Amino acid sequence: MTADLSALDIERRLTAIESALPTFATKADIQALRVEMQAMRTEWKSDLGELRSEWSAEFGELKAELHAREARLIKWVAGLVVAGAAAAAGVAIAVGQIIGPGVGG
Repeated sequence: MTADLSALDIERRLTAIESALPTFATKADIQALRVEMQAMRTEWKSDLGELRSEWSAEFGELKAELHAREARLIKWVAGLVVAGAAAAAGVAIAVGQIIGPGVGG
């Protein structure tokens, strides 16, 4: 900084500093922001906990529904396998009765 500043230069710099002063935060402003941020953080944690509980409950319901559908599907497939095996056995018996007397005779 040079020592040969004019009064006008000093006045301009002082005006610039004075215009910027209201934008500076005080310790009280910063503490108020900290308190507000802490309150928001607490609220967000609470909301997140509620969302997790809701999602967990919905996921549990979905899981139970999928297990029920899986059980029904397994029963249906097992029924088809039993019915197919019975039909195949019936066809084998019928073919055996038709072919059987003619083979040995």
